[in-house]
Amino acid sequence: MTIGVPTFCGARLAQARIARGLTKKSLAELIGITGTQIARYESGQDNPQIERLDIISEKLNFPVSFFQKPNWKDADSPIFWRSQAAETKMAREMTEQRLDWLKEIFDYLESDVEFPRLEISELQFHDDFRLLTPNKIEALAEKARARWGLRELPIPDVTLALENVGIPVVHLDIPSDKQDGFCCWSERLQRMFVGVNVYNVSCARARFDVAHELGHALLHQNVTDAQVRDKALHKVLETQAHRFAGAFLFPRDAFYKEVEYTSLDYFCNLKRRWGMSIGAMIYRAFDLGLIDKNECSNYYRNMTRRGWKGVLREPFDDPKSMPLEKPRMLKRAFEACFGSNKSSQAAFFAEMAFPESEVRQILFGSSEEEKQGEVIEFHNPNLGPAIKLKDLETGTIVPFSSLRRN
Repeated sequence: MTIGVPTFCGARLAQARIARGLTKKSLAELIGITGTQIARYESGQDNPQIERLDIISEKLNFPVSFFQKPNWKDADSPIFWRSQAAETKMAREMTEQRLDWLKEIFDYLESDVEFPRLEISELQFHDDFRLLTPNKIEALAEKARARWGLRELPIPDVTLALENVGIPVVHLDIPSDKQDGFCCWSERLQRMFVGVNVYNVSCARARFDVAHELGHALLHQNVTDAQVRDKALHKVLETQAHRFAGAFLFPRDAFYKEVEYTSLDYFCNLKRRWGMSIGAMIYRAFDLGLIDKNECSNYYRNMTRRGWKGVLREPFDDPKSMPLEKPRMLKRAFEACFGSNKSSQAAFFAEMAFPESEVRQILFGSSEEEKQGEVIEFHNPNLGPAIKLKDLETGTIVPFSSLRRN
């Protein structure tokens, strides 16, 4: 029989501990108990007394109410990672936890607003991914562009393109150069979610990451978790998603037309127009047979000589030249629900019970990005007439229909 706080949820303790990058032993040392006792709390065998729960809350910097909130459950599904082999298990688990919270926040907002319908089912490849050929991947990227009205022109905003077909995109600021992009499917919500690590990343790199994750969503619907974790198969999955990303960002026919000859300076001139890195265009030229393996290697060596290799080293990588694209879907859903009503917003953060900084990161991106971004008001019938402000963003606005309950 358990003792202590009767509403305590052990699964929430595990979430908070993992989110902070702590083992059971390290958390136990912070609190002054044993790792075995932490394990008993997380499994539900014991509940902590209120005094100890207060200490746990303080050490993990989570509200006490978080540990008393019922757990939100979803079926396990594979998470597609970039650079999986290079990242530590703990670092991946920290991000996985935030992806779970993303789905939980989305579920809450979806009870109040109608998000864009997910429009990818007719484009997904349902056979064994090992049957995919480069031509099939190119054709699928072309089909997606045609279906979504993108034609063979540069995509002004890749993030918005995904959100308009019902795929939420979130920016996470993770201090690691071994996590680029990640995506996962929610069985409970019947929705694909995409995350991008914007730590030390350029606009071109982030656009490629988003397109790469879209490749996983369309090409790898039937891939199992065991296949994702298999090193050899993971390499195949990544190669296929890379090929899709290149084809989606810079279609084959358009590439043949625009790239009359290959050179670093020519690719540099195309970078801002197509929103694709010089390095990615070199590899795209190799994929399409415009250059051979030796020429490809020579281009990369010349990039190194020019000082263009490495984090934020290419021309136009600075955010003033090419600003990062901003996710809009979750931010606008929040605004549609609560507008500028501070008390309603405070009630939302209290009900979520996560640290407010974590929720704001998921909804708005980094706090610095939120401060610099413009404010857009969405109409909520419970808050009176809509307030019209100038929208400084470009592209189609993500539509929402209010479902807010009276």
